[in-house]
Amino acid sequence: MAQFIMIMMGDASNGDWEAYIDRLVELGKLRGGSSLGNGARVSRGSSDQACSATGYIRLEVADLEEARSLLPGNPLYEAGGVVELLEEVPD
Repeated sequence: MAQFIMIMMGDASNGDWEAYIDRLVELGKLRGGSSLGNGARVSRGSSDQACSATGYIRLEVADLEEARSLLPGNPLYEAGGVVELLEEVPD
């Protein structure tokens, strides 16, 4: 099994996050996650910019396609927001 991080980019406060998380738990796919607070996007030689990442969910799935199959019901995704799916690379 692979570990993927689902990174939410932006805010979707009017969705049912509890139901979505409960579904991931019931499927046995949820391995953690959190909302993210204030921060800054920084790079050498330029001014700090606002961060767009607002939360993440860690999943245990077979592959990218299975991670993608878990997007329906995600309040941010359903609202037209951007969700990045990244595989964790083992050490």
